[in-house]
Amino acid sequence: MSCVSLTETGLLALCGMIIGFVISFCKTAEQSRCKNIKLCWGIIDCERQPLSGETILEMTESQNNHD
Repeated sequence: MSCVSLTETGLLALCGMIIGFVISFCKTAEQSRCKNIKLCWGIIDCERQPLSGETILEMTESQNNHD
């Protein structure tokens, strides 16, 4: 059996990667069209909600205003 040892730098890097993944996942989930997101035992279930025409127009207007 092998033993794994981490230095302080390695531990900080590992924690940073985990925190970065969690933030990235939350950002992606927030921007998705999922109405409800369920996390059960490693299985991710997303109930999709189609965008309405009005919502698409609002998003297009918002994007054009930023340019």
